[in-house]
Amino acid sequence: MSYNTGVIYALTADLIWGLAFIIPKLLPSYSAVEITFGRYFIYGTFSLIMWFIRRRSIATNKVKSGIWLQALLFAFCGNVGYYLFLVFAIQLAGITISTLVIGMLPISVSLYGNWLFREFAFKKVFPSILLVLFGLIIINSSKLQGADTLSNNILGLFSGLTALMLWTWYGVANACFLKDNPGISSEDWSTITGVTTFVLLPFFLFIVNLIYLHSFSISHIFEWNENSWRFWVGSFVLGLFCSWGATIFWNKASNQLPTAVAGQLIVGETIFGLIYGYIFEHRLPYFIEVIGIIIIISGVLLSIHTINSVRGLIEHGYVQKEQG
Repeated sequence: MSYNTGVIYALTADLIWGLAFIIPKLLPSYSAVEITFGRYFIYGTFSLIMWFIRRRSIATNKVKSGIWLQALLFAFCGNVGYYLFLVFAIQLAGITISTLVIGMLPISVSLYGNWLFREFAFKKVFPSILLVLFGLIIINSSKLQGADTLSNNILGLFSGLTALMLWTWYGVANACFLKDNPGISSEDWSTITGVTTFVLLPFFLFIVNLIYLHSFSISHIFEWNENSWRFWVGSFVLGLFCSWGATIFWNKASNQLPTAVAGQLIVGETIFGLIYGYIFEHRLPYFIEVIGIIIIISGVLLSIHTINSVRGLIEHGYVQKEQG
């Protein structure tokens, strides 16, 4: 039962995370760095409020200084650092290559998590992983036409791969932390991570502005004009729902799902993002996009079916937990 609930939690997180693809399109007057600031400013501020309200509960759960340091690392790898390198990748290599690299997250998290814990034999999860990979390539194939050659974008590609590695580590390490610390609820952990993200935000802005001048303007964000309300409503949705709320659902999913399954379910974020994009553009998906989405969904369903079958055999004592 908890397994199926975990899948629902993961898909709910994906449904909310998908909004992060469409909201920047609604804010063309603001840079990526400014939108990021708005998102994490709201996330951090709300987390500080929640921490103040729940501070007794958090103290009861014995959240020591070492855990706060871990949260700082997770905030960097999963939020600020991840987006910092993603911005670099988009600026240097373009959004197409960057999207394709980050689209590999379901694959990298599944492989890394299963490599660490050997939850299932790789021969069991490889077919579904290959299907997801193939579907992602098909969806992005049309966008890759006319893209700059990689030889001119080595630094951008490196930045994209760095962002990929940071979130891959975060996705697996975060799941391990939650399973090893059952006394810390998903809500409290999302709040703690938000507080530490808020602490890192000034350093993020300093580094980005050092490399990309004029990419962020305090006066532009806080001046009141016809676009300001859209910016802050968008930041509210990104910070409160996409960061704090979706993270709670993902934390719950990470607690209940094998890493190999949770990793592949991340692809739901891309699918929901595409759906929101089609709604925004007032169009139906192209035929090649439909084929890619069908292949991706087939891969995820195959993974869930395969792992459910293996779990059933293990629970009934027909086979031992698979290794290698």
